[in-house]
Amino acid sequence: MESKEPQDRPLSSAALHILLALAESDLHGYGIMQAVKRQSGGNFRLGPGTLYANLDRLLAARLVGEIERKLKGGETRREYCLTASGERALRQEMLRLRQMVNVARLRLGKLDERGT
Repeated sequence: MESKEPQDRPLSSAALHILLALAESDLHGYGIMQAVKRQSGGNFRLGPGTLYANLDRLLAARLVGEIERKLKGGETRREYCLTASGERALRQEMLRLRQMVNVARLRLGKLDERGT
């Protein structure tokens, strides 16, 4: 499966939230869902279907990696981590969003001027 480079298109909201959660620490699926809920103040929630569909895409694009962590008692847990490519994509998306917010401020300022 060939994946698009991160600069080819903006990240989806779900992908952005996942990468932001993984920028803090390596996490398992439920941990990602909790981190997303916490970092968005409860305004954005990921269900398991959305989470794992996005993780599959992020893994295929090599923006996220997988780690098998051994737990006490011999069980293993799959955790996800941000890759160097994922960090670059996240930084690029933050720059794109910052530029968009700057344009929006200008446009809204012009609307405010017209309204007075």
